[in-house]
Amino acid sequence: MLGRRRKSARNGAGIIFCAIHHHILYHKCYNITMISVVIADDHPMVREGLEAMLTSAKEFTVAATVSNGAAALEACAIHRPNLVLSDVRMPKMDGFMLLEQVKAIYPSTRLLLLAGMPLREEEVRAREMGAGGYLPKSVDQDVLTGAIRRICEDKLYFASEHFQEPMDSLLTAREVDVLRGMARGLQREKIAQDLGIGLESVKTHARNILAKLSASNATYAVARAYELGILRA
Repeated sequence: MLGRRRKSARNGAGIIFCAIHHHILYHKCYNITMISVVIADDHPMVREGLEAMLTSAKEFTVAATVSNGAAALEACAIHRPNLVLSDVRMPKMDGFMLLEQVKAIYPSTRLLLLAGMPLREEEVRAREMGAGGYLPKSVDQDVLTGAIRRICEDKLYFASEHFQEPMDSLLTAREVDVLRGMARGLQREKIAQDLGIGLESVKTHARNILAKLSASNATYAVARAYELGILRA
């Protein structure tokens, strides 16, 4: 009985050794450098989909999947990934706040932002803050993995440079004009006078601005506009 156990243990150790040896040989033969990624998105199905995309490509390993920016920052402390693949809009800490923290604390870690509804203003802000890239969540596997490879080579990958379809601007030009008046603290009558349009038109634009920026009042709308880069100080 003891002899059988020893033989079984030797066989088990041999299998493990062969598996490890094969893994090392595979990556040496094909010259594959593994890219470690942390995925941050508050939707479980999106996280699962992104993880499946990456793990099906042999050069990627998913170190962690998390639901917000704060958890992603903790994962960076533990795993020190090559790249963080982050949703733009998340609770607790959004993608832009995460980008700022990662660049300050883990400068060798790259960050690629994904947006459900890509916006010009967000892409400009992402570029200015030093993101490696900004893409719509709708991209296919080849585009996503290619973008990650490029970013990990210290290059950039932004949607406006690789897609013919222009990204939507969140606000119309006239809505931005009205928003600027709101930012100056002007009454709607004064905004209408300055822009040469009717008061009812200003009220309509103001309602649209609040809805598009998910703001309950003008103060929050202006603050959100500065966050998105629609308005600049």
